Amino acid sequence: MNATKTIYAAIPAIIQIPKEFVQKKGEIIILIDEELPRLKPGLLKDFFGILPDFPERAPQGDYEARENL
Repeated sequence: MNATKTIYAAIPAIIQIPKEFVQKKGEIIILIDEELPRLKPGLLKDFFGILPDFPERAPQGDYEARENL
């Protein structure tokens, strides 16, 4: 997985994407926050916690009854 992170003081109307990311499947997340921490760009650990938890699983049904061995 390749990742990049850029923090803007004022988000421009057009955002530049690295050439190696163009025409590839990906996801762009924009967080508007007046108090974003000042982190070094490009570190994967900087993205920890920004995505929501996975959704709850649908009910799996009841366990089947088994005899003890």
